Amino acid sequence: MPPLIDDQTIPADAVLLRVLRQDPNWTTNKGGRFRPASLAFFSTTEEISYFLEAPDIVAELWRIFPGHRIARIPSSVIRAEGFAIERRPDECPPDFRGDRACHVVAGPALQVTRIEFQRRAGSIARHLDVTIIEPEPGAGN
Repeated sequence: MPPLIDDQTIPADAVLLRVLRQDPNWTTNKGGRFRPASLAFFSTTEEISYFLEAPDIVAELWRIFPGHRIARIPSSVIRAEGFAIERRPDECPPDFRGDRACHVVAGPALQVTRIEFQRRAGSIARHLDVTIIEPEPGAGN
């Protein structure tokens, strides 16, 4: 895959939201801290789908993905790993009712090996500023 091009209109203090699959391998509890697992930030395509945090986005994500946890990742954490953040409004879920420009993908700004990509995904998952939003009762229903 060609490297992504970082969108500089996405500020350093932006927060990205990653919907976590309802799969026990996508979360972990290590060192007494419940957090996303590395697998949540890894893809063989080297492009991970996110949404920029904005008003009503979490509620919209729970409407589309009821009962799913959502990881919150500062864009600075992603960029510190050498990843670019690129807007991909055309790749939004078809029934998404929010601002489609909030859909982004993140991945290496320069070509990396699979092992290096996995290492970087692990660093993102372990970062102390990465947190999980638990679904609210009835969210998405």
